[in-house]
Amino acid sequence: MNRYRHLRRLRIAISLIFALALAWISVDAAIGLTRIGAWVVHTQIVPAVLAGSAIWLVVWVLATITFGRIYCSSVCPMGTCMDAVGRMRQACLPKDRRRYRYLPPANALRFPIPAIVCACLFVGFTSVVECTDPAYVYRNIVLAIFKPLAITSGSLAAAAICGAAITLSSWKCGRILCNTVCPVGGLLGLLSRNPVYRIDIDTDKCIHCGKCEDVCKASCIDLTVCTVDNSRCVRCFDCSAICPNDAIALHKGRYRLSTPMMQPTMQCGKAK
Repeated sequence: MNRYRHLRRLRIAISLIFALALAWISVDAAIGLTRIGAWVVHTQIVPAVLAGSAIWLVVWVLATITFGRIYCSSVCPMGTCMDAVGRMRQACLPKDRRRYRYLPPANALRFPIPAIVCACLFVGFTSVVECTDPAYVYRNIVLAIFKPLAITSGSLAAAAICGAAITLSSWKCGRILCNTVCPVGGLLGLLSRNPVYRIDIDTDKCIHCGKCEDVCKASCIDLTVCTVDNSRCVRCFDCSAICPNDAIALHKGRYRLSTPMMQPTMQCGKAK
């Protein structure tokens, strides 16, 4: 069996554990004051920074530089919610309408937004940070569902708007919000442009079936040139798990053709 199927299942299990734990902490604040509760909260990048827990920031920076955006696929609760909507999309839509497609990066949004949020954090406008950080947005949505009386009417309305936007965008375009407006996703995208271990396509093995592109919820696999945009890849391993020939995988460096002289004449689009 493809080893990435096991890795994908492990990633899903970890993401569900963190999403449920953070939901529990949101509803029962006392849990967050315990040692385990504080540890779970501080695994989230922005809450860790605001709490002065620099160790987790260092951990995620090093992890992203080495392996790519594993934070987005494993412990980000909003990412888990988006994936859940994607799973419902797969269950409800016919096969020919559930496929994802490559989209060019929206660099006009994905990099300026983190810069603005970081500037607000530097000058002390934490309210702006809390309105855009996925962990805080997730907390407000959970409270709006389970404890609506615990938040203000403004926060309740904001949670409803955010929840609707996340659901609709995730249904239509998967993780597009992670790669356009999420400040954490933008910062991690900068760090993961050239990670040590990258997702890449072995063109000697690729049979151009298009299955990897069909399941890529980050819309970052471009089969016309056989490339993966690692700055947008959220390391869900859906593509590697579904590949019938183990052609797309996480490995160190880039793949090189076993017959380099063939590279100028290779065509790497989908099979007709």
